[in-house]
This record gives sequence, C-alpha cells and structure tokens, in this order.
Amino acid sequence: MTLYRDKGIVLRSYKLGESDRIVVVMTENHGKVRAVAKGIRKTKSKIGARLEPMSHVDIQLYRGRELDTVSQVELIDSSARLHNKLDKLTQGMSMLEAVDQIAEDREPSPHLYRMLQGALNTLMEQESPVMLAAFYWKLLAAEGVRPQVDACVGCDARSELVAFDIFHGGVQCRSCRTGISISVSALELLQQVLGGQLMNALAQPESPASFEISQLATQAMEHHIERRLRSVAMFSPRH
Repeated sequence: MTLYRDKGIVLRSYKLGESDRIVVVMTENHGKVRAVAKGIRKTKSKIGARLEPMSHVDIQLYRGRELDTVSQVELIDSSARLHNKLDKLTQGMSMLEAVDQIAEDREPSPHLYRMLQGALNTLMEQESPVMLAAFYWKLLAAEGVRPQVDACVGCDARSELVAFDIFHGGVQCRSCRTGISISVSALELLQQVLGGQLMNALAQPESPASFEISQLATQAMEHHIERRLRSVAMFSPRH
C-alpha cells in the first residue's frame, strides 16, 4: 500500500466495529479523505484525542481502495478553545458540515482546506455575529456561485435594490423583484463580506442586518448543496 503524509482538518468521525473509527479529513493536497483509525476507541489510544472534529493535524496514511488507514497523527492545533463557548463550537461544526458537503472524495481542493483553516483560526480569535454567514458566502463564491450583490440580476439596475432571490442568484430592484426583501443595511453588510471588506464586516455589532444575512446565507448554502444543514438546528443567530 502507498504511504503518504498531509496536513488536514478533521471534519467528522463515526464508529466502526468495537474499537475503530472512520475519520473524514479535509486535507491540503489530497482532498477529502476517509480513513480507518484502528483502535482509537480503546482507553489507551494515544491518537483518539488528536482526531476530534476541528482538530488541525499532520497525518500519515496508507492508501486503500475505498478507505485509507491512519498510520500516524501529530496535532498541529486542537479545537479546545472552541469547546468553551457553545456559539463558537456550533459555528465551527457548521463550517465543517458545509465543507464536508461541498468537498469531493480524494479530489485535491487546497482552497477549501485553506478557507476552513483560516475561518477556524479567526473563529478562535474573534467574536462576530456574521462569522458563519461570511464563511458560507465566501465558500459559495469560491465554488463559483457568488451572488450578484451590486446590481439587479434582472436588469442590472444599481438603485432601489430591495430583494434577494436565491434561485436567480442575487439582488433585485423594485421592478424585477421575485425574491424576499432585503434591507439597505443588510445589503451593505453583504457587499462588505463579498467585496473585499471582510474584516470590516466581521467587526460590526449584532443587528437586524447581521441576522438577515445570516438567514440568507444558510438558505443559499442549503440551496447549493440541495439538502438541509443538520448543524443549523444547533445554531440560530439571536435577533
């Protein structure tokens, strides 16, 4: 079997047999990898704690036909700091779920790895009511489905932008509107997120606008992946 090494972020894991687990890892150079971690459910296992969701690891694996096998794991950064606050934990888990749904097995996607790593690091260091929403919007943009937010998707008008239509892919003017209403402040916040002013957007206080774009972001992500996000039930922005 081929042995290889990579850096990755643990997306999730589930039981296999009496003592093993299957771990799903978003790696830097090998895409999303599913691998058997043998014996990690035993009390004496040294690597079990290193393979918790959100852990950033240096991992060595043997390539298999369908499942790889974990050989060695070194912890680069744990997710411990995110476990102290429920909001941060659930936002982090929501980021993992979105990447898990978008990433293809064994399809190299270094941009997804870098985006997830950067988002988790920012989540550890900063509080923001639009942290998760911003990640969803940036992730959608990276996947080639960036919404149009500066002009109407119907007629290209740049004034009186009053609605957002997920199916049409962006904002709409009063004449073209078919989507749901969007406030001026929410549109400005969304334009900051997608227009190169992410740090400014993350620094904004909680508001009805942050709630608006968070709700829209969840709907847009679920529309893209064509399923409900399980983690959304755990995390609901306060109005």
